[in-house]
Amino acid sequence: MKADLILRSNNIFTSTSDTPISGGVAIKGNKILAVGEEAETFCGPETEVKEYGNKLIMPGFIDAHVHYFMGALAASEHVCDALITSSSEAECVAIIKEFADQHPDEERIRGFGWFPANWNDAPLPTKKSLDEAIPDRPVYLDAADGHTLWMNSMALEEAGITPDMKPKSGSIGKLENGELSGLLFEPDAMAPAMAKVMELDIQKMKKLHQDFMANINKWGITSISEMTADDYNDTTYRNYSVVREMEKEGSLTCRLHLYPKLDGYRDFTKAVEYRKEFCSEKLRISGVKGFIDGVTSTFTGLLLEPYSDRPDTCGVNVPNAAKEDNADYITAANKAGLPVRLHCIADGSVRMALDLYEHSQKENGKLPFYNTIEHIENIHPEDIPRFSKLSVIPSMQPYHLTLDFNEKIGRIGKERCRWEWPHRSLLDAGACLAFGTDYPVVDFNPFPSLYAAVTRLDDEGVPTGVNPEERITLAEALTAYTAGSAKAYNRDDIGALEAGKLADVIVVDRDLFSIPAEEIKEAGVELTIMDGRIVYEK
Repeated sequence: MKADLILRSNNIFTSTSDTPISGGVAIKGNKILAVGEEAETFCGPETEVKEYGNKLIMPGFIDAHVHYFMGALAASEHVCDALITSSSEAECVAIIKEFADQHPDEERIRGFGWFPANWNDAPLPTKKSLDEAIPDRPVYLDAADGHTLWMNSMALEEAGITPDMKPKSGSIGKLENGELSGLLFEPDAMAPAMAKVMELDIQKMKKLHQDFMANINKWGITSISEMTADDYNDTTYRNYSVVREMEKEGSLTCRLHLYPKLDGYRDFTKAVEYRKEFCSEKLRISGVKGFIDGVTSTFTGLLLEPYSDRPDTCGVNVPNAAKEDNADYITAANKAGLPVRLHCIADGSVRMALDLYEHSQKENGKLPFYNTIEHIENIHPEDIPRFSKLSVIPSMQPYHLTLDFNEKIGRIGKERCRWEWPHRSLLDAGACLAFGTDYPVVDFNPFPSLYAAVTRLDDEGVPTGVNPEERITLAEALTAYTAGSAKAYNRDDIGALEAGKLADVIVVDRDLFSIPAEEIKEAGVELTIMDGRIVYEK
């Protein structure tokens, strides 16, 4: 047997060792035949050979946490993504007004990226400023953290939001007189409005999916997820089916792992039915997703002790369900063979999630898959060893420390900030890190995230946080972004360059191991191969 393609380089990072090797990667069909010097034995007269000198060959990046459908829309022409640059409510409104004026044919005005931490602790916005600027079309502005939606009056009316609504979790924002403020907090409360945000015809959906996939592949990403925890309804099934059509048409160029809703369910028959239907190597139900808390920026993250700047609360309206109910949901999902992924920002939610997973293991026995905890922006140090003990994967987003911009120092104080984004401590305690971006919270380009994990500096070289001792090595960061994320998806057929694994391989435009750390964030990708097929070439 001879290879269809061999990639050669003096630097091949396999994700099975900390040190790059030299040689090649031999590919036949959609599988890897051999790696290293052995690859040369599979070179035949018909084999295509690509030489890359000292540039780094490695497994395709596996982003462990992506909100795919929302992300694809956010990256499209239908959404204003410039709100992240705003430094005040007034500036944000001016940006979205300009976008609306430039897009007169958009039925709804959608925006993404405004962030309270960028507004110098100003009060949260209301519908009033949006109503004055854009009174004639519904306006939906999603915060950068994805947990707060800001709307004008037309959007509130279109989505059917009323002051007396009682979501299962989260809350409906109100003014002092009881009138709707224009804000929705947390996914359950946001769901009716987000259904309107996502409303597009199928051909437009396919076009924005294809454009989004092309951008993902440009950055060497070969596996992602849909982590929004959509409910089991016609809209979700339609979204999944559109991507399946793309797979049949050959235009699905990234593996997509789907995680429908955990919260509120004790019977996962529908999830199991979905899993039987969506079960290919490229598109599959990989588990279910739930939320324990919200975000610390709006005091919906669940802390063990009160907020430093709001000592009256450990978290507003959290946890999202009683611990006993969460125990039922998680134990039932695991019993049905479904891995669980839990959104946990703060130390209180992280501890609760670990307790819940421990309970599930006692009820179900040793599990044949990994559960994960998502984000872990801060943790109590006593809980760090529990990840390894319980075989729970910490799925984290290193660039979020840069995005946070030291906001938590004011929220939770320096003492607790010692344990924010604790990558080094988790690794040293035997945990298997998985990395990602939480796109569209931050861009899916993996190189700034790698830089953030290795340096604990922001893009200008300024230290982020108060714990530089949580830096990790480049090899550890790359492993978290490949093999570690593969484990988060419970896959052993991707994530490393080894014979027999699926051929998801990339070539970085430089040797990351020989450059100054500050250059990591400037790196790019020359070649992306997914499933043995070249899906991007510079």
